[in-house]
Amino acid sequence: MLPAPSFITANFVARPLGYRMEKGWAQGDQASNDWFAPLATFEARFDEMLGEIKALGFSSIDLWCAHLHWRWATLEHVAVAKSLLAKHDLAVRSYAAWVYGSLADLHGACRLCADLGVFLIAGQSDVLLRERAAAVAILREHGVAYAWENHPEKSAAELLAILGPGDEDVIGIALDTGWCGTEDWDILAAWRELAPRVRAVHIKDVKARRTEKTGLEFIDRGHETCRLGEGKLPLQEFVSLLKQSGFRGPISLEHEPELYDPREEIRASRETIKRWWQAVEIKAEAPPLKVVVVGCGNIAGQYGEALGRCPEIKILGAQDLDPARAQAWVAKHGGRAYVTLDEVLADPSVEAVVNLTIQNAHVEVVTKCLEAGKHVHSEKPLAPTYAEAKKLVDLAAAKNLRLSCAPVTWLGEAQQTTWKLIRDGRIGTPRVAYATVDWGRIESWHPNPAPFYAAGPVFDVAVYSLSLLTAWFGPVKKVTAGGKVLLPDRVTKDGKPFRITTEDWLGAVLEFSGGLLVRLTANMYVMNPTQWQATLDFHGDTGSINTEWFAATAPVRFCANGGKYQRIPLVRESAGTGRWYVDWAAGVVGLWRGLRTNEPHPTGGAHAAHVVEVMEAVHTSAREGRAILLVSTFPAPPPQDWAE
Repeated sequence: MLPAPSFITANFVARPLGYRMEKGWAQGDQASNDWFAPLATFEARFDEMLGEIKALGFSSIDLWCAHLHWRWATLEHVAVAKSLLAKHDLAVRSYAAWVYGSLADLHGACRLCADLGVFLIAGQSDVLLRERAAAVAILREHGVAYAWENHPEKSAAELLAILGPGDEDVIGIALDTGWCGTEDWDILAAWRELAPRVRAVHIKDVKARRTEKTGLEFIDRGHETCRLGEGKLPLQEFVSLLKQSGFRGPISLEHEPELYDPREEIRASRETIKRWWQAVEIKAEAPPLKVVVVGCGNIAGQYGEALGRCPEIKILGAQDLDPARAQAWVAKHGGRAYVTLDEVLADPSVEAVVNLTIQNAHVEVVTKCLEAGKHVHSEKPLAPTYAEAKKLVDLAAAKNLRLSCAPVTWLGEAQQTTWKLIRDGRIGTPRVAYATVDWGRIESWHPNPAPFYAAGPVFDVAVYSLSLLTAWFGPVKKVTAGGKVLLPDRVTKDGKPFRITTEDWLGAVLEFSGGLLVRLTANMYVMNPTQWQATLDFHGDTGSINTEWFAATAPVRFCANGGKYQRIPLVRESAGTGRWYVDWAAGVVGLWRGLRTNEPHPTGGAHAAHVVEVMEAVHTSAREGRAILLVSTFPAPPPQDWAE
C-alpha cells in the first residue's frame, strides 16, 4: 500500500510574507516563528493552517518546527496543537527541524516530539556532529530517531560519511529528492545505495537551473520546486523503486516556492504520486487467494480497503442479507454482488470466504462454508461457546480445509516488536502481565449498541488481548474471575432506553500453562481512564515493557529494573498511521501464505477456539464464584518472518 503522502508544513514558509520571500529561507523561517509563537493567536492560526491542509485531502503532516518550536512552545501550545490535530484527524509523521545549538536544544526537541507522540525528527543537527554519544543517548532516552536531510551534500557517499557507522536505531536519512536534483545526484542510484538507512523521503521536483539571476535564494541555487512531474527528476521511476522495495516510512510532499501559494500544485502532486504508485504492479510470489466477503456491515469497509491493497488477494465480490449493502460494497471494492450465501458457495472460483457477519451468525455461516469445501477466515469470536468452536475446528480438519479467525491485531508492528523483545530476553523471564480494556459506554458513539452489550466486554473486546497473550505464551490452564452489571439501564444516542443483562465489568486472573500470571480487566463502563484504554504491560525478572494490544502504531516502551521507560523503535514501520491503525487484511494474507506454502497460518482455528474457552470460563467463574480449569490447547503460532 502507499504510505499516505504527508504534507510538510514548511511548504508554507513564504506564507506569512504574502508569498514575497525575497530575502531567503531565513526570512520565511523568522516570519513563521513570529506568526505562530504568540499564545493568544496560536489556536486560531494553527487551526486555520490544519484546516487548509485537510481540505487538500491529506491525512497526515510533517510538522515544521517554525509552526511549533521547542524554544517557544509552552505546555499550553502543545495541548492546543494536539487538540487541533485530533479535531482535523491529522497524524504527525515527523517533526521537521534542524536542531542547532546545545544538547539542551536536542533534549527540548525530543521532549516536544514525545509530547506530540512523534518519534522521528527530519533535518540536520550540529549537536549530532559535535557531541554524538551524548546526542544518541538523548535520542534513545526519548525513543526518537533523527533522519539527516541531505542538503547540500554532493553525493550519497558524502551523506553516509556524515552519518557514520552504528547507531542505526536512532540515526538515519531523510532523503530529499529535490536537493538530490539541485546537487545533480542520480536519485535512482542514490536510493539503491542509501535505502537501508532511509527513514523518510521528502519527495519534490525541481526545475532546470535558470541561466539568469533573479535575486531569489532558492531559484538562483537551482532549487526551484514545482509540481511533481513538471521538473527534471525521474520521480515516477523513483516512486516505483519505493514501492518495489516495500518502503513504509513517511513520504512527504514538499514544494516551497518563494513567490506563490503552492497548495493547488501540491493537491495535484498528491494525485500524481497516487497514480504513479498504483501503476506499479507488484506480483505476489504465488497466485492470489480468491475470496468473497460475507456480511457487509461496518467492519466490512475497513476489510475491503485493506484487502484491495494486497496483491495476494483477489476480491471476487460480496454478499449480505441486504442486497443493497452488498452492491454498495462491491461498487467500492470490486467483484460482484452475490444474492445469497448459497450462490457464493456454489461458485467454484471462490477459494475462501471472509466471514464478517454478526456474532450470533458465525457458527451457521462458517459451518455452511466448510461443508461446501471453502476455506474460511472469520471475524471474532469464532463461536459463542467452546463446544461450538471445537465443532468448527473438527469440521475443518475433517474436510482438510483451513479455518482462520480474527483478531489479527497481535500481528501488528507494535505487538510483534514487543514479542521480539520478550523472546530476546530483554525483561528476563516474564512472570506477570496486565491487560486493560476500558471500552467506555458504547451508546455514546455507536447507533446500535445493544448487540455489543449482549456479547459483553470480554467476548467483544478482551478477545484481542486474550488472542495476543495466548499466541505468545500458550494456553491458559485456570481462570478465576468476578464481575457484574454495573449500569443495567442505558439510553441510545437517539434517546431509546434499553437494558443489558451481560456483565459490563469483569476482572480475571489467568494462569497460563507456562507459568505466566495475567490480570485482565474489561468493561463497557469506564469513560475516563487514567491511561490509554487498551494498555498492556509485561513484567519480568529484569525489566518491563509497556505497550497496547490493539493498534499496530502503538508505542512500545522498555524499562530495565531500576531504570525508566524508553521508547523502542518498531521492527519495521507500520503501513498506516493514526492511533487506531490495524491491518485488517493480515489474517487473510496469512491464510493465503499458509495455503500456498503448505505451512500453518498464524490465526488458526484451534487457537481461536481456545480463546473462546477462556472467555467462556471468565463468565462462568464470575457467575458461579469458582475457579475454572481449561482443557483445550493449540499449536503455537510463529512470529511474523519480518519480526524474527
